[in-house]
Amino acid sequence: MSEDRPVYDLLPAVHRNRDAELGHPLRALLEPVEEELRRLREDIDGLYDNWFVETCAEWVLPYLGDLLGVEPVAASPDGAAPRRAFIANTLRHRRRKGTPATLEQVAQDITGLPAKVVEYFQLLGTTQHVNHPRLGNVRTPDLRDTGRLQLLGTPFDQVARTADVRHVDRGRGRYNLGAVGLHLWRLSSHPYTDVDARAVDAAAGRWTFDPAGRDLPLFTRRRSGPTSETEIPAPLHRLTLHQHMEQLLSGPDPVFRFNLPEAHRLIAADLSEWTRPPATTDGPPWVAVDPLLGRFTLPPGTEPDRVRVDFNQGSPGDIGAGPHDRRATLATALAAAGTPWPDTVDWQIGVSRNHAQDQPGPSDGRVVATLGEAVQAWNTRPNQAPGQTGVIVVTDSATYRENLTGKRAIKIPPGSRLLLVAAHWPSGRTPQPSDASPSAPGPFAAAGPRPHLAGSLEVVASGGRAARPGELILDGLSVEGGLTVRPGDLDSLVVADCTLTGQLRATGNPRLTVRLLRTVCAGLRLGGTLPGLRLSDSILREGVDAAPTNVEIEACTILGKTRARTLTANNSILHGGVTVSESGQGYLRYSYAPLESNVSRRYRCHPADPAAAARVAPSFTSVQQGAPGFCRLAADGPSEIATGAEDGGELGAFHFLHQPWSMADLTAQLDHYLRFGLEAGVFFADPTDPTDAFLEGQQ
Repeated sequence: MSEDRPVYDLLPAVHRNRDAELGHPLRALLEPVEEELRRLREDIDGLYDNWFVETCAEWVLPYLGDLLGVEPVAASPDGAAPRRAFIANTLRHRRRKGTPATLEQVAQDITGLPAKVVEYFQLLGTTQHVNHPRLGNVRTPDLRDTGRLQLLGTPFDQVARTADVRHVDRGRGRYNLGAVGLHLWRLSSHPYTDVDARAVDAAAGRWTFDPAGRDLPLFTRRRSGPTSETEIPAPLHRLTLHQHMEQLLSGPDPVFRFNLPEAHRLIAADLSEWTRPPATTDGPPWVAVDPLLGRFTLPPGTEPDRVRVDFNQGSPGDIGAGPHDRRATLATALAAAGTPWPDTVDWQIGVSRNHAQDQPGPSDGRVVATLGEAVQAWNTRPNQAPGQTGVIVVTDSATYRENLTGKRAIKIPPGSRLLLVAAHWPSGRTPQPSDASPSAPGPFAAAGPRPHLAGSLEVVASGGRAARPGELILDGLSVEGGLTVRPGDLDSLVVADCTLTGQLRATGNPRLTVRLLRTVCAGLRLGGTLPGLRLSDSILREGVDAAPTNVEIEACTILGKTRARTLTANNSILHGGVTVSESGQGYLRYSYAPLESNVSRRYRCHPADPAAAARVAPSFTSVQQGAPGFCRLAADGPSEIATGAEDGGELGAFHFLHQPWSMADLTAQLDHYLRFGLEAGVFFADPTDPTDAFLEGQQ
């Protein structure tokens, strides 16, 4: 339509030609007018969009809710809590008040978490009248029904209990008249596709789903429909896999899948002793799978060099390497150095072990098979003029067994920038600048692939100053080894949405600033005089050793000790304590740190006094790196930690989930959807991992 065309294009051609001869002064004059016209058009279009709950702006939602008589709910500071679905479904929920299905849907709309409602008053073990027997309410469980016994203590437990007179809304009693339990699953299930399984002993047929070789449980996948034990994001049990094998492995989205050269049959087994299935002659070979340990074994005679698998793995939130959408975090990482990245790049290359092919392009748009080849191409590119921008895109979730160290290390010339990112890249053609998204300097989307580097990584910057900083950004990588910055003149290192099993070490770079965003790292060791270290929404298991560095921490969980020259921390958990050499600077606000920590100023921190030190201490679902609930606050932890942040949220790396806000909203709305005489309690159905010995050793 003509009204959507730029104002300059609506002018007669004679005026535009004359304007071009004079150097476009008229076009420059009309650019501010065009900007104001664009804003006016957006405002007018928004008036129509704001009539509908599906398309309206966030600020309109409370007004639409007021029209429906929805009681106001507390909004999280950045509007991240899902309120749109709750308001959109209000009328439907009101028509079905009092039913378990409605309670489940209300909980899912408010919190965004899978929910299961259990009417505990239906499970009371009572003396039945002989004229009115309830066949489903059996006082004594069948000890031969292993499937039912496996569900004991879970939201799907159907075994009758004696009465518990404590109130369920206080989280203590459950089985009582009028008691209803609302169970929520805080963990999410992330799908991993085309991952290289780890050969623990290929000759003996021993493999793990996890590419790092860890024993991590496989998860079921959240699906639509009634909440059942196979439809929620939770660890997959061996008996569940055995009983529901066809249901779980059929369809377009099975819970796991093997890419083997020949047909095979699956059996569920306990592989804690690495039992190997026998060889068969009457059909396809058997593959034994242990979903709780994330292991599988192959029969004798089956010794492939490589096994690619699809599976689901649990995660407490979008931190570290994973298939989740990382575009927003990548945009923050690109802006971390302060100098804007260009929309187009000077040099780019793709990496794919599964689909490597040479594609000549104007910007070296080839696809190579290894990270080493891509790094070597960057280090030896013909045009190495200062100030260039390069991108290496890893487009699959394969394992790359190589060490990018020594002569194979990444080199950053003066003023040059390199982005090493896991992302989807257009296949079958050379990437074009027009494909670039607003959040990335290239034609890719930072979501999906999770490559694993089974080795270590080094970076070195040659000496010399430039107009803009020399910078390396890592995004979406899983590195089994460590990351080392060798002595040189690197200005900026940004690690975003990565998982480093080893430590990050840096020394001998006097202008280097290190930034970690949404990253899981074993620990940090910085030597020499560095300008700064900035951590945000990250987890460090072994702590921070940066005695000569100024450290800034925002919403992080650090289990080990923290050493710094000066420290500024907010909304964080510094479990191992803090030692600073210049205690007259910096502060600790709305955070947890042991009282013996050496910090200059504490403002509304925990514990507040020695009397509360033993009680007010963070507890976690698990402290094992890679575990599904790694560093997620336990549901029964102290309220001072769960709501101790500046905005009332939880302390630590998962502050961005805003769980306390959603739970407060859910509790406030439950009474509106319960039948008279009922009371409801909210419970978290999280798998537990009692590994407190590590934390005790850090004190």
